[in-house]
Amino acid sequence: MVMHALSRGCKHDNEVVLFAINSGDVEDFIVGIRKPCQVVVDTNPRHPAGLAGKVNLLEHVFSLPIQTVKSIPPSCRLLFAQVLTGALRKVAASPGSVDNWVQLLLLPRCTLRVVRPSSRQERRSGNRKSLQCSTILRALTVWKDGSGFDDLVSSLLDSMEETGAPKGECRREEDKERDPNIKQCLRKVRDGHFTAAVKVLCSSGVAPLGDSTLKALIDKHPVVPPPSLPSNPLAQPTLVVDGECVLKCIRSFPKGTSCGRDGMRAQHLLDAVGGEGSTTSSGLLASITEVVNLWLGGSCPKVLAEFVASAPLTPLLKPDKGIRPIAVGGIWRRLVSKVTMKKVGKEMTQYLGDHQFGVGVSNGAEAVLHSANRFLNSFHADGSLALLTVDFFNAFNMVDRTTFLQEVHQRCPSIYRWVQFLYAQPARLYVGNECIGATTGQMARTWLIDLGLMIKKGWTILALNMRPCLEMKGQFYK
Repeated sequence: MVMHALSRGCKHDNEVVLFAINSGDVEDFIVGIRKPCQVVVDTNPRHPAGLAGKVNLLEHVFSLPIQTVKSIPPSCRLLFAQVLTGALRKVAASPGSVDNWVQLLLLPRCTLRVVRPSSRQERRSGNRKSLQCSTILRALTVWKDGSGFDDLVSSLLDSMEETGAPKGECRREEDKERDPNIKQCLRKVRDGHFTAAVKVLCSSGVAPLGDSTLKALIDKHPVVPPPSLPSNPLAQPTLVVDGECVLKCIRSFPKGTSCGRDGMRAQHLLDAVGGEGSTTSSGLLASITEVVNLWLGGSCPKVLAEFVASAPLTPLLKPDKGIRPIAVGGIWRRLVSKVTMKKVGKEMTQYLGDHQFGVGVSNGAEAVLHSANRFLNSFHADGSLALLTVDFFNAFNMVDRTTFLQEVHQRCPSIYRWVQFLYAQPARLYVGNECIGATTGQMARTWLIDLGLMIKKGWTILALNMRPCLEMKGQFYK
């Protein structure tokens, strides 16, 4: 930028230096402002242009230590439903626009982040709730403006202090020293999720983040070449779902379902579809259904696949002191996967047949366990009978993606484009500030959680991969 200043008379002790015009041009009379009609280029833009810039922005905002509210305040639900509907309609109107998808993924973090009280007065319950509501309403109002997204992202980045924590974030010393299990249990109790609180107390806890834990997690996610994709065309058209199916899947999420890196929670969708925002629920549900069908049809830009498939990784301690990695995918991803399983679940059950008792069989695993125990108790008195059990080491992460994609392409072609979008390229798993690439397996149960099968239903991926082998050796296993 070129600055121009006016030369004027300066009074000194001994004399006065008079102003003299040299060129007579307008430039000589411009004081401390830009030259008229001069374009000034910002050399350090907050929102880089281009495809790479949008992807980098998405990664940057996802990496910020920001929490979103667990439930949208009733006074904010109608406005949030309107804003979410607008973001979804922009995606549906231009599915190939990366910018529209990025705005949809960043919407919760920009508008629903938790406000940390910065003073004792703000910590009071009434003041804290009022502050949270006013902050959300202000952010949603700004979002509805034409340049609202850019303004909110800039505000989000500016609000981060040099330490990397949001302004106003003040944590008490006793909170920092508490055991993670105790803190999580107290949070569950405050939210009214008492069953989850008991499970937290009964668990072995979270492994401390250190070099040994990180090494164990890396060892559980080996690096392999990209999978080979089937070349033959799909035998069925892509799955298309209706609003009723999507609504049932939204309502099927358990209470207290955790969010992924984008901050969107299942409760946010429930609050927007129902409650005070119910006057716009039909339009919102139609928009959600349209975007879900875009995901099923593979219309989301592939450059965003690693972010949609990414997940924070929590290393839990096993009773034998081993590490069990738990990945929690984003709500959008899990919603689409729930829809797919609702449509192909019965077909999968028929295909897998009697080779397994986990998928689509109510209490199947428990029935097998009790039947085996009764059989052994009846015929093992003389010690002539033995039962062999096989435990697959690191089973979910060792599933071959090439085999998995080929089986889905052959057996469930209507959902293949969605599965290919998630698993045809590496995903990102985040442990603290570290990132692990997931090139094989299904990210430690994430796919099964997505399909809603891990809760009392079983092992779809392993069964799908092993079914051909079980057929070949059927006479042995039967």
